Amino acid sequence: MNTNQPPTGNNGALTKRWVLAKRKYGHTQNQVNNETVESAFHSMLYKVKQLLKQHQPNQTVFEKDFRFDNAHNAFALHAFISCNVYLYLECSFNYVYLIEYAFYNCKHEAAIRELLGAYVFTGRTKEVALQPDFSTFYSNVLAYKDKKHITVL
Repeated sequence: MNTNQPPTGNNGALTKRWVLAKRKYGHTQNQVNNETVESAFHSMLYKVKQLLKQHQPNQTVFEKDFRFDNAHNAFALHAFISCNVYLYLECSFNYVYLIEYAFYNCKHEAAIRELLGAYVFTGRTKEVALQPDFSTFYSNVLAYKDKKHITVL
């Protein structure tokens, strides 16, 4: 086996980072921390969607579980974007689960920031500026991503 080549799946795509993390770290504290972050991310995402539904019903969102989809990105685990909130869970190059987030005129920004401030997320969150801007990014996602991942809250 040539160790200079990146690990690939059956289709020649890079193996998902979260799979490599499980193989590499197994039952170590890093893997426990990753699984805790993933579980907490989904719990937080459920709460975020409830807030959005409560105050902004019928909002169009994109949401996709990327764990088993390696068509475009070996790092992505989950993505969610509404017209006000962006949440993205990834497994970094060094096998650590991280959350990127952004807001745009979000009525629930303070409440969501409080959720992101949970102890389990310490050192694992990063606020990002979507390019070229939030509204354009959101519009492009809705225009170009697979429609089966676009729903109304």
